Amino acid sequence: MGDKSELVEVFIVAMSPSKNLPSKFALILEDLDKKNRFPLLIGEAEALSIGVALEQIKTKRPLTHDLFFDVVNLFHAKVEHVWIKEVKDSIFWSEIIFRTADQKEMRVDSRTSDAIALALRFDSPILISRRLLEEQRIDMEIYIGESNRTAFSSYTLQELEKLLQKVLEKEDYQSAVRIREAIAKRKNINH
Repeated sequence: MGDKSELVEVFIVAMSPSKNLPSKFALILEDLDKKNRFPLLIGEAEALSIGVALEQIKTKRPLTHDLFFDVVNLFHAKVEHVWIKEVKDSIFWSEIIFRTADQKEMRVDSRTSDAIALALRFDSPILISRRLLEEQRIDMEIYIGESNRTAFSSYTLQELEKLLQKVLEKEDYQSAVRIREAIAKRKNINH
């Protein structure tokens, strides 16, 4: 796993439906210092399961992650932590690290959304390497800038075009689409 001192614990700070991808949700994770945030796109079922765990809602019948929680408990094991290991082709890869009753460590490859849903049920930490967090983080300075403006309407056309270049460099294509729309509207108004 690498040096544990290089791992940073992250927490869920927001979850909302994706504006650009139907049936997907954006899960925003943030470090303890609240300096670094990064988004994960997850499916509807995983979003439901994470939401149920976050709100501590009791369902009439167990969800898949609840069932898995119960099975792990039957074997007197627990999720020690979840490790968001890497990103390949814009897909996050994770491992769930279990601790058995006899203190044996076991690792299971997992989708990150499933790993997070289980970590919430076990009240276990979600860890990511500092390097990966830095690579994936949302650079809030790109969006806010020196004047703390957040609405595209407060930018000049030239500033919007500069902002578009910055988000494209970061490969933030969802923001790029919104900025392009703002630029197109601005150009149509001026014609």
